[in-house]
Amino acid sequence: MQNDIKLYYDLTAQKTADEWYQEEILKPTLEEFINLFTYTPRILDFGCGTGHESMRLAALGASVKGVDFSEECIRIAKERTPQCEFQVMDFRNVDEKVGIFDGIIACASLIHINPKEMPNVLKNMRSIVKLCGYVSVIIKDGEGIQEDWSVLEVEDKKLERTVYLYSKALIEHEAHKVGFSFLREGFLDVKLTQYGWKNYIFKVSF
Repeated sequence: MQNDIKLYYDLTAQKTADEWYQEEILKPTLEEFINLFTYTPRILDFGCGTGHESMRLAALGASVKGVDFSEECIRIAKERTPQCEFQVMDFRNVDEKVGIFDGIIACASLIHINPKEMPNVLKNMRSIVKLCGYVSVIIKDGEGIQEDWSVLEVEDKKLERTVYLYSKALIEHEAHKVGFSFLREGFLDVKLTQYGWKNYIFKVSF
């Protein structure tokens, strides 16, 4: 299944970049996050795709590194956003070798993590964020799998890229166990919230 997810993002990378480098719907969300810091933060874009939000984070004054397991997405990110650092990486296995950060933004990336893997992914995220740092997790609210988003056809290939839904209670419970304290629900444009997207902001407490 992970191979299908990777292939999906490889095949759609150019189209995604053409659309999302022009789309600023997340700009207020990123501004809110960066304003949590009283200094120039080093931010990890966790599942950065083609680097469109990395670009905006850098424009807001952050020092940014993006990781993604799609080689084609990272190729485009390096080409379009040379002011940021990018690395091909399966973020499920992220550790201190990628660096230590003041904050992490995981925008629509954890939706592909199944509930059995989520505790370990959050633990790995905690290992690379400084104490009193911040994490923004943008996910889809609910329980189970969103079936209509999980099997898609691209270039005549039927690909399974399972999209998992997470309730606030579940993600907050798992995050708390590894040292993330729920701070508040962050801003998202109504065009996103009407489809069930949520932005949860956590502070590293231990």
